Amino acid sequence: MRGFVAGAVTGAALGVCGAALAGYLWPWQIEATGRGGRVETWLMRQLFDRAVGRQAPRIANPFADSAENLSAGLKIFRDGCAGCHGDANAPSTWGTTSFLPRAPQFATEPTHRPDWQIHWIVKNGVRNTAMGAWDHLLSDEKIWKVAMFVSRIDALPPAIDAEWRRRQ
Repeated sequence: MRGFVAGAVTGAALGVCGAALAGYLWPWQIEATGRGGRVETWLMRQLFDRAVGRQAPRIANPFADSAENLSAGLKIFRDGCAGCHGDANAPSTWGTTSFLPRAPQFATEPTHRPDWQIHWIVKNGVRNTAMGAWDHLLSDEKIWKVAMFVSRIDALPPAIDAEWRRRQ
């Protein structure tokens, strides 16, 4: 029995040392202009989705789903978000080439997250990405309105959709 325990402990120690050595010596790519591998991208997406689902409180958007609020959310998006996330007429060159992970381009890759998750992401930011926390830069009201706009970006009412697609 002692031999089995000694072998198990030795095997575990060698496994930890091997993993540490591989992590230290592996040619990890760290530049933001590169592309993440499929496994890396899949793993990070899984971790991100689970973390947001676990940490974001399920709070109802306190603002009515109205043309006025969607238009306000569109203005906030254009002023503060489009630089990285693009606009209806063009993706962000910066957001599609200079960040890893790439900043989602909501005009072509609309999110299917509910308001409460988008609100939490905008308010708190996302560690180790270019998504900063807007908690001290935007009021909670503005964060809710931009979250409402982003969550409905692929199903906007005709008047707001026309405003979204209008060239700036």
